[in-house]
Amino acid sequence: MKEDNTQKEVRFAEIIISPDSNNAGLPHSRHGIAPENIVWHKETMSVGSLHEAYEWITSGPLLEIRYLYSGYQTTDWMLAHVLVFELTRLNTISVPQFLVHADYDLTSEGILYKIWVTPLSPLPANSDGEKPE
Repeated sequence: MKEDNTQKEVRFAEIIISPDSNNAGLPHSRHGIAPENIVWHKETMSVGSLHEAYEWITSGPLLEIRYLYSGYQTTDWMLAHVLVFELTRLNTISVPQFLVHADYDLTSEGILYKIWVTPLSPLPANSDGEKPE
C-alpha cells in the first residue's frame, strides 16, 4: 500500500462579530441578579495583554474589592477575566470568604462586564456592637 505524503494546505479564518447594542433581541442583562446595595468601582482603563491586566488587577482592584467597594465594572474583557480568576483563586487557596458573581450588560459603548462579591458570613461585631472597618 502506498502512502500519500502530499501536504494539504489548511486555511481558516477567524471572524469576530461585535453584538449590535441597538438590537432589541439581545438581553441587557444576562441574569439581572445584581443586588442593589453594591458599591461599584467603574474602571475606565483598558489594557493590551493579559499580563498587563494581571499587573493592574493584582496591584489594586483585587485588594480593594472587598473593603472599599463590593463590585467592579469594566468594558475590558481582560480585566474582568483576570479579576474573576484571581477572586476565585483566593477562595480556593484558603477558607472561602465570599461568593464571586459575574454578569454583563450590553450598552451603547459595548459590553459592560460586572463582577461583585457577597460575603459568606457576616463580619464579626466588636464588643461595642460595631462592625470593624
